[in-house]
Amino acid sequence: MAPTATSNRTETSTSLKVVNVQSWRATLRRATVWKTARYTKGDIEATVVGITDDHGITGYGYMPAMIIVGESPVTAEGLLHGTIAPILKNGEIIIGVQAIMRQIDTAVGANPQIKFAVEEALLDLQAKRMATPVASLFGGLCRKEVPVMRMLGLKPPKETAAEALGLVQRGYRYVKIKIGLDDKRDIETVKLTRETLGDDVFISVDANQAYTPMRAVRVLNKLADCNLVVVEQPVRQDDVRGMAFVRRNVNIPIMADEGVNTPMDALRLIEADAMDAVSIKLWKMGGYYKSREIAAVCSGANVAVHVGSTAGSQLLEAMQLHFCASMPDLFAGAEIGEFESLSDDPASGLTVEQGSLRVPDRPGLGVDIDMSKLRETTDFWQPK
Repeated sequence: MAPTATSNRTETSTSLKVVNVQSWRATLRRATVWKTARYTKGDIEATVVGITDDHGITGYGYMPAMIIVGESPVTAEGLLHGTIAPILKNGEIIIGVQAIMRQIDTAVGANPQIKFAVEEALLDLQAKRMATPVASLFGGLCRKEVPVMRMLGLKPPKETAAEALGLVQRGYRYVKIKIGLDDKRDIETVKLTRETLGDDVFISVDANQAYTPMRAVRVLNKLADCNLVVVEQPVRQDDVRGMAFVRRNVNIPIMADEGVNTPMDALRLIEADAMDAVSIKLWKMGGYYKSREIAAVCSGANVAVHVGSTAGSQLLEAMQLHFCASMPDLFAGAEIGEFESLSDDPASGLTVEQGSLRVPDRPGLGVDIDMSKLRETTDFWQPK
C-alpha cells in the first residue's frame, strides 16, 4: 500500500485543477524615455495574469506587451479570456504544465508573450503547491547568484559614459550600449565608455538590426580595440547570410537576438556559421520549455547562451532569474535588472546587490504582488 500512497501524494502535488483565470493591467513608470535604433518608449503598460487552483492558491505571470514583437495588452487579454482560459478551466486535472502548454500552442498560433505569462503563472502556482522555488522545477540550482548586465539606451557619448560609470560604481560588471543610428556617435560612445570604465568591465553593444552587413563591418572594425565581449544582432533578423558575413569579417563575437525565436532559427544560424552566442528571452520565445530547447540546441553546438530582456516588472525577471540559475553555463550575465529604472512595479522581493541578483529560496517565483498597483480587467472580457 505504501507505493500507492506515495504515488497519490505525488499526483496531488504536481497536478493542477484551475478554477479561475484573471487579468490585470500594470503601468510601470520610466523617469526618462528609452531609445534604441528600433523604437522609443516611455511608460510601460503590461498585463499580469493570475491562475488559481481548487485549493485557492494563485500563481502570477507577466506579459510585457512589447507591441514591436506583435502583442498588446488588449490582444493578449482577448486571447487569454477567449481561448486560453476555457482550455485551463475545462474541469479536468492538468497533469503537468508542459502538457497544457502544448494544448495551448495547438489552439493559439504565435503570441509568445501571453503564452509566457500563462506558463509563468502555472509554474509559480505549481511550485507554490509543492512548497519549492521554481528553479527546482527546472532541475535545481547551478548558481545561487546571477550577474546582471545593465542596458544603456541611445544618448550622447558623454551621457552614456557617465551613466555606465555610475552603474559600475554601484557594483555592476556588465553593461550593454545601444548603437545603430549614427556611426560617428556609435564609435565615439563606445570608445569613450571603454576609456571611462577601464578594461575590467565587460562591455557589449547592440545594434537592434540597424546595420547593413557592410556598414556593420565598417563600424565594428573601428571598435576592435575596445575589447567588446559581444556584438548583438548587427543586421536584420532574417539576414542569415549577412550575420555570417559580419562574423567572418569582424574580430568580435557575434550574438543573435531577434534572429532566433525557435530551435530551427538557431539551427539555421549555426549551420551558416553566423553566430557565436544567442540571447534568449523567455517572454519572446514563449516560455521556459521553448527557451530550454533553444538553449540545448545552442549549447550542443558550442554557441554561448546569454539571457536578455526588456525593461519590465520584477515578476517578469523572477522567472528569468530562476531560468538563469538552473543553466549550467551562462554567458555575459543576464539583462534582468532593468526594473531598477522603473517605478510603480506591482512586484517586489528582488534586490540587485553588487551587480548580482540572488535567487529567492521561497516557494514559487519568490516575489510579492501589490494588488493596489493593478487594475483588474477580467470582467471586461466576460460574456455579458
